[in-house]
Amino acid sequence: MVHLRFKIHYATAFGSNVCITGDNELGKWGEPVTMTHNDGGLWVYDVEVDSKSKALAYKYLVTEGNGNTLWEGGENRNIDPSALPSDSVVEVFDSWRDISSPEATYFASNIFREVVFGRHESKATKAAPLNGKVPADHVLARFEVVCSTVSPNCRIYLSGSCATLGRWEANQALELSDAEAPYWRLTLPIPRSELPFSYKYVIVDDTRNKYRWEQGDNRGNFISKSGTIHFNTSSGPDVKVVLFNDYEFRFPFKWRGAGVAVPVFSLRTKNGLGIGEFPDIELLVDWAVKAGLNMIQILPISDTTVFKDYRDSYPYSALSVHALHPVYLNLEAMTDDKAILAEVAAKKQVLNKLKEIDYEEVTKVKQELFKRIFETKKAALEKDGKFQQFVKENQEWLPAYALFCHFRDHYGTTDFSKWGENSVITKEKITAQTDPKSPIYNSILFSYFLQFHLDKQLLHATQYAAQKRVGIKGDLPIGVNRFSVDTWVAPHLFRMNMSTGAPPDAFSDDGQNWGFPTYAWEVMAKDGYAWWKSRLGQMQKYFHAFRIDHILGFFRIWEIPGNQVTGLLGRFNPSIPIWRWELNNAGIQDVDRLCSPYIRAHHLNLYFGNQANYAAEHFLDEYQPMCYHLKPAYATEKSVVQNLTKEEQSFKTGLFRLIQNVVLLRHDGEGSGQAGERFYPRIDVWKTPSFQELDSGLQENIKRLYISYFYERQEEEWRQIGLERLPAIKNASKMLVCGEDLGMVPQCVEPVLNQLGILGLRIQRMPADPKIEFYNPADYQYLSVCTTSSHDMPTLRGWWEDDRVRSQRIYNDILTMFGEAPYYCEPYVTQSVLHQHFHSPSMWAIFPIQDFMGLSPELSQRDPKEEKINEPANPLHYWRYRMHVGIEEILEDHSKWTELLHFLVQSSGRSIN
Repeated sequence: MVHLRFKIHYATAFGSNVCITGDNELGKWGEPVTMTHNDGGLWVYDVEVDSKSKALAYKYLVTEGNGNTLWEGGENRNIDPSALPSDSVVEVFDSWRDISSPEATYFASNIFREVVFGRHESKATKAAPLNGKVPADHVLARFEVVCSTVSPNCRIYLSGSCATLGRWEANQALELSDAEAPYWRLTLPIPRSELPFSYKYVIVDDTRNKYRWEQGDNRGNFISKSGTIHFNTSSGPDVKVVLFNDYEFRFPFKWRGAGVAVPVFSLRTKNGLGIGEFPDIELLVDWAVKAGLNMIQILPISDTTVFKDYRDSYPYSALSVHALHPVYLNLEAMTDDKAILAEVAAKKQVLNKLKEIDYEEVTKVKQELFKRIFETKKAALEKDGKFQQFVKENQEWLPAYALFCHFRDHYGTTDFSKWGENSVITKEKITAQTDPKSPIYNSILFSYFLQFHLDKQLLHATQYAAQKRVGIKGDLPIGVNRFSVDTWVAPHLFRMNMSTGAPPDAFSDDGQNWGFPTYAWEVMAKDGYAWWKSRLGQMQKYFHAFRIDHILGFFRIWEIPGNQVTGLLGRFNPSIPIWRWELNNAGIQDVDRLCSPYIRAHHLNLYFGNQANYAAEHFLDEYQPMCYHLKPAYATEKSVVQNLTKEEQSFKTGLFRLIQNVVLLRHDGEGSGQAGERFYPRIDVWKTPSFQELDSGLQENIKRLYISYFYERQEEEWRQIGLERLPAIKNASKMLVCGEDLGMVPQCVEPVLNQLGILGLRIQRMPADPKIEFYNPADYQYLSVCTTSSHDMPTLRGWWEDDRVRSQRIYNDILTMFGEAPYYCEPYVTQSVLHQHFHSPSMWAIFPIQDFMGLSPELSQRDPKEEKINEPANPLHYWRYRMHVGIEEILEDHSKWTELLHFLVQSSGRSIN
C-alpha cells in the first residue's frame, strides 16, 4: 500500500470547503471527498491506495455555501502509485489552478507548447524516478512547475535556501528536465536536516548570464510557518517522498507575438497553377521566419464546390466542415506522368500571368487533370497502406462527403431536396452505396483520392511551419451551406427554415443575410456538442490556432426568416422578447398596425416615383382609400425576387422597403392580427416611415422598449449561454481560440472571453464603443489580436485614400503628426501605424500582407482597390485577390523590406528570445 497525503492551500469563505475527486479511492468523480482544513488555509486529505494501482486522475473543487461548485482549471491531475515506494507516506503539495489562469487557458494551446516554444532540440532525459533508494535521513523531493513559454535558448532552474538547492546562489541553481515540457521536473534527495526550506524557479539562458526570477513570495513557506515540518505520521511509516506540484511559473511579463494574414488562394508562387496551393505555405513560412513572424493566418479552406462557378470562391460557405477544397492541391506533387506535367506547365504559363484568380478556369483545368491522375493511380490504391489508413481514420465523415459529391454531380445540384429517394440519407444507405462493390464506387474512390492528397499536402506544410516555429491559424466559419453534407446527414442539428446574418453595421445598411441555416443548439447540447467536437478535432490536425468567425453568434445569432433576403427583418436568437403586457403598459394596443407593413399612397410616391401607379396595380391591394397591403406573391423579400419579371427589377428595392416598413416583429409561429404574446423591435426602427408617422409619445415608449431589448435585458441570459457553449468549443481541441467580436457587441462578451482565455479582435477603425472614432492601440487588452484591416475591409492604403476626412484625423490625433495628411498612405505613415500596433499590449499583432507591403515603395504601387478581398454587402462577390508579386521574388529581391519588418517586430519585443 501507499499512503497518499494531498495538501493544497486555498483561502475559502465561511461555509465553503475544498474537495478532491477522481478515480477510485479519490472520490470516484461523482462523489467528491471534503478535505480537512488546517491552520493557514491548508487543506489535507489522507488516503491509502494499492501500490500496484494504475495512474489515478484527480482534480480539486470548492463547494460553496450557496450550493455552487467551483472547479479548478486545466487538465486532470495524475498520480501513479505504482511509481511510488510501497509501504510509505507520500505527501503531495498541489497548487490550485485557477480556471482562468494562463496555463489553464491560452498558454495550454499547441501554438505555444508545440510550435513557438516547442522544445524541438531538447535531448533531456526525464526526471529521476520516485521509487529509487533513498537514505533514511533524506527525503526524496520532486519539483514540478509548468511553463509553456520558455525560449528555446533558455531553461528553468531551481534555487533555494538550503545547501542542496544552492543557498540562493544563482550559479548553484539546479536544472530541471524539459523532457516532458511544458512540465519541467527535478527529482533529488534532500537531507532532513535541511528542512524546512524555501525556494524559487528561475529562467536562465544557455550562457548562464541572464536570469529571470519568478515573481511573488518564496515558495515552500507553506510547509510550516512555525519552522517545523510534519514529515511523520502516527498512522504509518515516515514520509519518504514529497511532491511539489507548483503549477505555473510566475512570469514577470506577458509574451507577445506577430503574424501575417493572407488567404491561401492569394499566394503567388512559380509552383502554383493560377491560385495559391498548400505547398506554397512552406515558402511563405520561409519568408515569415526572415521577417520574425510566428503566425500565419488564413481564410477557410473547406470544400465549397456547390455551384461549380465563381460563386464557389466564397470560402465561408462550406459544402462540408471536414473536407478540404481540391483547388488547393498541387498537381506536380500528385504525379510524375510526363504528359500531365507538360500540360500543367503549359497552363501555368497562362494562368500565372493573370493579375487575379480565374477561379472557374483554374477549377476546370484542375478537375480534368485530377481525373486523369486518378485513372493512373487508382489500381494501386487498394495496396497503398497510407491511403487505406487515411480512409479508415476518416470514416466518420469521408464516405458521406464522397457520396454527396457523387449525387451533386449526378443530379446537377446540391439541393438534396431534389434528389428523389436520396433526399433523406441514413448511415445504412451511406455504408451500402460507398461499399467497394457498389456500382458508383469509382466516383466515391475519386473523392477519397483527392482528400487523401489534400490531407498529405496540408499536413506537410503545417508540420514544416511548426518546425520553423510558425503557427498556422485557421478560420472557423459561423455557418455551413444550406445544402451541404452536414445538413443532409444531420438536418436535426439545424433550423433549416431560418438564416444566419448580421444586423446593419459599417459594412451594410441593410444588414447581412449569409444564407446559412442557424443551429439547433438545444439539440446539439444533448450529445455534448459532438458535431462541434468532430469539426474542431478535424481542424486540429492542421492548425495551431483558429479564429471563430462571428463569435457573437455563440452568445446569440442574428436569425432571419428563410423567406427574407436582407438582414433587416431579423432578430436575436435567443433573446428575451417584448411581452404583450409591456406593450399594453406602454399604451400600445394596435399591434397589427406595428407588425404589418405600413403602406400609404405617399410611400408609393417615395419609393417608386412616377411608377407608383404601376406598383399599386401590380404588387398591392388597396383595402381602403390610400391604404395598401402587399399581394401574397410579393409579401416577402424572397417572393419579390422570385416573382418579379426581368422588366420589373427596378421595383425590387422599393418593394423591399415596403416589406421592411414595420415597427415590431412577431415571434415565430404566432399568428397575425392581434394574436401573439411575444414581439421584437425591428432593427433601426426610427428609420422607418411606420415609426416616424406615430405620435411622439408612442415613439418615446417604443424607443424605451427598443433600448431595453437591444442593450439591457439580454446581458445575463447571453452571458450564461456563452459560458455554456464556448467552453465546449474551446475544450474540443488544443488550438488557441481567437474570436472575431465585431459589430453590435454585448457588454457580457469581453468578460466571458477573458474568463475562458479566448482572444478578442481589435481593429483600429472599428471600435466597439460608438463614442470613440478610433482605437488607440496602447489601450488594447492583452487577450486580443490587433490588426489594421480584415478581409472584409479596404486595406490601410485603400481606406486612407477613400476617407480623407477620417485619415486626416487619425494622422493628427492618433499618429500625432502635424499638418496636412498626405493624400496617399505613404510608407512612413504605414510604418507609424504598424509601429503603434506592434507596441500595443495585444498578445498577437497580425496584419494583412497587403498592409505589410505598404511599408515598401516598390511593393505598394498596386491600386489599393485591387487589394480588397471581399465586399460584405455583396453576397455574390467574386473572391479572386492574388498577390501581385511571387513569394520567390519577395525572398530574392525584397530583403530590405523584410529586414525592416523584422526590425519592427524585434524592436517591439514580439519575439521568442
